[in-house]
Amino acid sequence: MGKKDGSYFVRGPFMEAQPQRADVHITEAELLILDGDSTLDPETGDITPGAPAPLLVHEALTGLDIPHLIYTSWSHRQPGKGNRYRVLIPAPIPDPATLSACIEWTLEQLQQAGLCVADVTENHTWSQAWYMPRKAAPNAEYLTYYHDTCEPFNVAACVAWKAAQDPLTPPALEALALATKPRDNSGLFSQYNQRHGTPEAMLALLQGEGYKLKGEGAKINGAPSWRLEAPGSTSGAAGVVLFQARDGRLLVASHHGEHDRLNEGRTTGDKLRAQDAFDLFRIFQHGGDQSKALAAWRAELDPRPVIRISGGALQRNLAKAAAALAALDPPEVYQRGQTLCRVAHLPETGIIQGCIVPKGTATLVTLQRAGLGVELAGAAKWERKAKDRPEWYESDPCPKVTGALLEAAGKWGDIPTLLGISEAPVLRADGTLHSEAGYDPATRLYIEGRSPAIALGDNIGLATAQQAAGYLLHPFREFPFVRSELDHAALLAYLFTLALRPQLSTAPLFCVSATTPGTGKGLLVEACNLLVRGRDAALMPAIQGTGAEEETRKRITSLLLQGVASINLDNWTKPIGGESMNALLTASEWSDRVLGRSESVTLPARITLAATGNNLSVRGDMTRRSLLIQLDANCERPERRDFQTKDLPGYVLQHRAPLLGALFTILKAYQQAGRPGATEHALGRFEPWSAAVAAPIRWLGYPCPTETQERLREQDPEAEKLAILLEAWDALKPAAWITAAELMAEADWHDDFNQGTQTKRRALLEALLEVAGDGRGNINQRALGWCLRHLEGRIANGLRFVKKPRRGSQKHVQQYRVEHVLSDPATGTDAAW
Repeated sequence: MGKKDGSYFVRGPFMEAQPQRADVHITEAELLILDGDSTLDPETGDITPGAPAPLLVHEALTGLDIPHLIYTSWSHRQPGKGNRYRVLIPAPIPDPATLSACIEWTLEQLQQAGLCVADVTENHTWSQAWYMPRKAAPNAEYLTYYHDTCEPFNVAACVAWKAAQDPLTPPALEALALATKPRDNSGLFSQYNQRHGTPEAMLALLQGEGYKLKGEGAKINGAPSWRLEAPGSTSGAAGVVLFQARDGRLLVASHHGEHDRLNEGRTTGDKLRAQDAFDLFRIFQHGGDQSKALAAWRAELDPRPVIRISGGALQRNLAKAAAALAALDPPEVYQRGQTLCRVAHLPETGIIQGCIVPKGTATLVTLQRAGLGVELAGAAKWERKAKDRPEWYESDPCPKVTGALLEAAGKWGDIPTLLGISEAPVLRADGTLHSEAGYDPATRLYIEGRSPAIALGDNIGLATAQQAAGYLLHPFREFPFVRSELDHAALLAYLFTLALRPQLSTAPLFCVSATTPGTGKGLLVEACNLLVRGRDAALMPAIQGTGAEEETRKRITSLLLQGVASINLDNWTKPIGGESMNALLTASEWSDRVLGRSESVTLPARITLAATGNNLSVRGDMTRRSLLIQLDANCERPERRDFQTKDLPGYVLQHRAPLLGALFTILKAYQQAGRPGATEHALGRFEPWSAAVAAPIRWLGYPCPTETQERLREQDPEAEKLAILLEAWDALKPAAWITAAELMAEADWHDDFNQGTQTKRRALLEALLEVAGDGRGNINQRALGWCLRHLEGRIANGLRFVKKPRRGSQKHVQQYRVEHVLSDPATGTDAAW
């Protein structure tokens, strides 16, 4: 008496030294047990709580001379429970299949006696635990009946009965499999069966359709078989078998009636059928319609949309082709500017318009007719008709559609727009890093996904960010920076720019200058690129000669077309400048004619520029577009120095994960701090860069990296020449309006016998030769006129020249004069006097 659980028994003995209750640990069953908890209505299949009276069951079994013991269980006659008891029949049972045959035969005998005890799963469970006899309370009813006979339970008779009742015996299934013609190995049916004809897939499909798995049956052809009960079965019999044929096919057979969908259309007396995996697909998912099933399977094998080539369909097929490319997942074709392109990786170090691009660099391939044709063949199934063939047949993409699509900028629909390639993770607005390889619609970038795994903290303060900055700068500690704080700020700016450049419309040039070869300029640029991008920058050698500007423009166009993300202007000896470089740095888009083709392109200019050189300088407008990192080893042979870190590139690659983690820790910390000072000290034409790169560096406590421009201004050869010209001009003709021709005449010092004036004229001549000399000791008047127009208004050493408004008869003659300019410290503006 008492609670329900406690000691229990099982059907048979455990294996030796295996005390754990499990099916595999019970050697054989010595008891047939029926759990009498409920009653089955054989007409409707309904099951109600409470079994037939135990005394009636005892009498029926005694009449059959079956030895048994019946005892009521703990929940017997409790409210709403009815009769609850167990029937134990001693019998030697070797396996689960025999157990099920004995149970089904016994229940059948009781049903014939009008005692419909419902079958339950526990009856068939090989290692089911059964609690010892007990009752809930002292006054609860407890009944026990038994019949002892010398005749043992006839197990063999039960097995024979089961075989007679069940046509799905192993021999019958063997014959059924042989009578089922195999599918053609090369056909669609066999392709489906090879992919989906597994026990797991077929059992999952049957169970999803309401079939109840009753357990494993006898082995067939040395492989397991499975027994299932069909939905709607009133007998409770496991009349469905999944088995393996001799040729390896998995088949399903059912001896249920027409209520079983596996037997739809089969009438009494018809032979049993064996269904394969495709049959299940046809019956359950396509209503038995084979045509629909085949069409669905074809679509699964080849999900490409169909585009049919016919006269008058160009406009329609153009839209279908664009939609097919847009539907590719993951994307394979992108629209970039006025071109269609795809992403590729250089298998070996390559040369692009004279520039060296390292192996493995992600590049963009601009698609031409042949390349776009390959992509369209993968995106859609193209069909056409021939005059002598009435049916549609598969063909290559239509050349007219391919050509039209290349020139259909603005009609490319949802083909994803690509701004560039990010070889570092992308920091999202919520502070998480996006590093999964592939296209990111939010940023319109292709993420390389080759960066190491990085974990960022949740709440990062300034102190942690400052520690991260120290760790990030640690690999560069042995470089001989001229002004460490300022150079560190510029170095951090270069690292941040490499990481953020794909998201920034513009960014300045980063100059790395040294006084002596071998100081480590190129090594610094390489280490920065390896840290952020995992590979070195592309190298653009210096360009010399009169066609340098044109060659520079061609190289820039080629590199942008390829999607190169980082360039190092390697070892430039002449001052860097020119219209192409200036435009590249301050324009978010680049337009130019494609080399070798009579067409122009407009492309996003998301590229990071660095330049290295000894005593490197920039000229003209480049000074406000550039930052400077300055190195000076203070020795004659700096390449012979000894370093603690012997292999800096290898060190950076080995520690790339924590170094990148430090970089993004700083950026996330600044983001979480609310981006203080983001709008302050903005560099003109680089406002987004100033907010994203320069502001976090100032927040860390470093100088603003734009302060390095002062050092570049000091080395600007144009500014130096302008200052010399203005001083010589002002010394000879202060405040006087004068034309270019008159200025050249003033430089003739030979006819002037005044020593002081002669010295001033000679100084003016030398200044004019510097800005407009032809290389043979003569002044080129046209070059001088261009120089005056180009440099008009620019201040040098507190001087500038301005042009006089043209009036009357002198409207075709331009006059200039020198003005002195004072800077107002209160307003930061300049005033002339």
